[in-house]
Amino acid sequence: MEPCKHAMTNADVQRVRSHLATLALMLQKRFAGAGDEESLLEFCRLCWAALLLVDDAECQAQIDLLVQHAKDLFRGGEAADGVKSKLNAALAACSARLDMVEGGYGKRWRDLRAA
Repeated sequence: MEPCKHAMTNADVQRVRSHLATLALMLQKRFAGAGDEESLLEFCRLCWAALLLVDDAECQAQIDLLVQHAKDLFRGGEAADGVKSKLNAALAACSARLDMVEGGYGKRWRDLRAA
C-alpha cells in the first residue's frame, strides 16, 4: 500500500478516531449481516475515509482488514459472531496504534519545546 503524501496531524488522528467510533457503533447496532448492502457500503466508505487520513502502515493494514472482514460478514460464509469478533479486534488494534501515533506527537512537541 502506498503511504500517504502528508504526515498525520492531530486533527487527522481525531477524525480517524471519529470514523472508528462510528464503525464500532455500526457493529453494535446496525450492522445486521448478510443482505444489508447499504450498511456495508457505509461501513466501507468510513473505512476508506479513515484510510485516506492515516499515515501509518500498521493502522492502514488494520483498516484493510476491517473492509475484508465486513465483506466476509456479508457473504455469510463464516459465523457472524466470529467475523464480528475479528472486526472488533481490528478496530481495537487500529485504535491502539493511533494511541502510539498520537503519543509520538506529544513527545515531538515536548522535544521541540525543550530545544
